[in-house]
Amino acid sequence: MFSMKPSTPLPLSIAFAALSTLAACGGSSHSSPVAVDPQPPAQPAPTPPTQPAPPPPVDPAPTPGSPELTLEPGYTSISSTTSFSQPNWPAWSHSGTASVDGVGCAQSETYHTHALLTVYRNGVRLALPDSIGRGSGCNYEMHTHDGSGVLHIETDVPRTFTLGQFLSLWGQGIGGGAVLGMPGPARYYLISNERIAPVTTDPAAIPLAAQTEIVVILGTPPAALPRYDWAGSGL
Repeated sequence: MFSMKPSTPLPLSIAFAALSTLAACGGSSHSSPVAVDPQPPAQPAPTPPTQPAPPPPVDPAPTPGSPELTLEPGYTSISSTTSFSQPNWPAWSHSGTASVDGVGCAQSETYHTHALLTVYRNGVRLALPDSIGRGSGCNYEMHTHDGSGVLHIETDVPRTFTLGQFLSLWGQGIGGGAVLGMPGPARYYLISNERIAPVTTDPAAIPLAAQTEIVVILGTPPAALPRYDWAGSGL
């Protein structure tokens, strides 16, 4: 019988195989840590752009029904208005001597003063009829001579008449959607001492004061109103 010596080749081969197996699986049970990219720091939210301040409010344009009126820089003679005023109404017709709305026949000219009534239609000055309140045996205490719009007030004692009284004598009205026989509405202004003021009360109640102009405007107003020379016009 052959006796066999113990030897180590087999265990070494087993150990080598085990090492090969470990190398194939990654080498050891403790694998190298995997590098992880660090998270970038959180960025702050962008600041919204500053909104520009709103523009200041703009004053509204003047209302077409209430335009600003101005006077011409130079003076105009009132008597010259007949040359650029357009005829519009028929001649005044009246008979009798009865009082009309408190206006009677003149007894004397102890008190004599003047006011002015001006009517514009779409920028054109209209001529009042001649001799409203004159004729037929009676010169009324308030009347016209020509188309200038001058109202002559001639009484025995100082009196103050109104626009409504003159219109009654003339036979015209300013109510009911019509103004002096023309489609309304109208705007009324008072010019005294070269100052223009809109009339916000009943226009029929406007007093006919000395050297005062009442302006009635229908439609588009004129670019500027004449600045009248009362003294130079003999009024």
